[in-house]
Amino acid sequence: MKILSIFRIFSKKDWHWMQKFIESPVFNQHEPVQQLFRFLRKQDLSNDISFSSDFLHKKAFRNSSFDASKIHHTTHYLLQATENYLAWDEWWNDEAGKGRYLLQALRHRGLSRQFEEQLHKVGQKVENQPLRHAEHYRFRYELALEAYQHALHETGRSTPEQLQEFTNWHDISFLAEKLKFACGIFSHQRFMQQKIENDLLPMILAYVESKPELLQYPAIAVYYHGYQSLSNPGEDRHFYALKEWLADAAGLFPLPELRAVYLIGVNFCINRINLRQEQFLREIFDLYRSGLESEVFLENGQITRLTYTNIAFAAMRLREFEWVLHFLNQYREHLPEVQRQGTYSFNLARFYCEKGDYRQAMALLLEMDFDDVSHNLTAKAMLAKMYWETGEIVALDSLLASFAAYLRRKRQVSEQQRQAYRNFVYFLKKSIALPPGDKAKKARLREEIKGSVLVAEKEWMVKIHE
Repeated sequence: MKILSIFRIFSKKDWHWMQKFIESPVFNQHEPVQQLFRFLRKQDLSNDISFSSDFLHKKAFRNSSFDASKIHHTTHYLLQATENYLAWDEWWNDEAGKGRYLLQALRHRGLSRQFEEQLHKVGQKVENQPLRHAEHYRFRYELALEAYQHALHETGRSTPEQLQEFTNWHDISFLAEKLKFACGIFSHQRFMQQKIENDLLPMILAYVESKPELLQYPAIAVYYHGYQSLSNPGEDRHFYALKEWLADAAGLFPLPELRAVYLIGVNFCINRINLRQEQFLREIFDLYRSGLESEVFLENGQITRLTYTNIAFAAMRLREFEWVLHFLNQYREHLPEVQRQGTYSFNLARFYCEKGDYRQAMALLLEMDFDDVSHNLTAKAMLAKMYWETGEIVALDSLLASFAAYLRRKRQVSEQQRQAYRNFVYFLKKSIALPPGDKAKKARLREEIKGSVLVAEKEWMVKIHE
């Protein structure tokens, strides 16, 4: 039954209000529908169970003989009432939407004075709230459309001012949403097999460039610079313009939307860091810090393991040790519980390793078996580096043997990762075998490492052979 799949996702609030909804004669006038709902509310619907028509008939029509058409109609009415409740719940929680529908009702009923009062009230309310995302401008367009239609209904024509306002908000709304979706399409394009056509976009970009005054609207500015950053990753100016907007964007966008915009900037920086442009470490760290202040990296109170690790690593590479230790401890409880201890210990071990406190780092790494493959690979590489730095060659040789075996048997390791860490093991083994004091062989090995495309910890590997 379709209705059961809906009830399975109901919250306590949904069950409470759905009962009030279905008991109201405004929304339901069929007593058997109420009886069937009350019965289903008492059931444990978490399992994938089904009920026969005969069984449900007995619950809805207690003392009547089985009639297939009656129970069919009753379940249909219950489904219809439930779908109406879901629509009502969305409407009820949309304050701005309710205001617009009231305007529409007043206009349809010819209540001109009340319409004007409501239009002024809703317009002030929407202008005074802080959000300036694409949806805000669409709502401004909808209000202008209501005013335009009201004028046509009242006098048969509209004023030039009304037409101009309607046209302006329509343009701003269209540009903001088109640029927003262009960013989303571009970000997901690499994961899609089928190309998505976006033929209007070049004209839209050119239009915005020809009218720089449009960049006063936050949604247009953020998504224009965001798209240009995505599509021109080698050009800096749009990234810096986006970053400047993000400094003041908290409160202008809902958190999920603000998070997506931050990720545009973060991914731009990651791309440049991967190209060895180390100055973007400071840029990404600035984004992480301001994003944490705005809580954009928390979703339902949680931070992902990947984001937590990326933030910590960026701070460590900048030697921001006091800040990163505070971050690791402050956000530890925001990690998903099943990943919390492993992720925290891994990053704390990396913290001690970067500081040169190998004793504490080794203790943390040796006692943990990380459930994440990437963490395991990084942890083994960290141990190998520390064994090398402390001259524990026997322990290093044993670790490299187990590391090679791990790479052979772990199917979850991507081929790129596998090759990079295989080369790491290979070059470290060659380093151990180097004759002491043979500068020529050491130099040749350094050049071989530099010439290899995939080598984990490549900078460190080159450095120890200088």
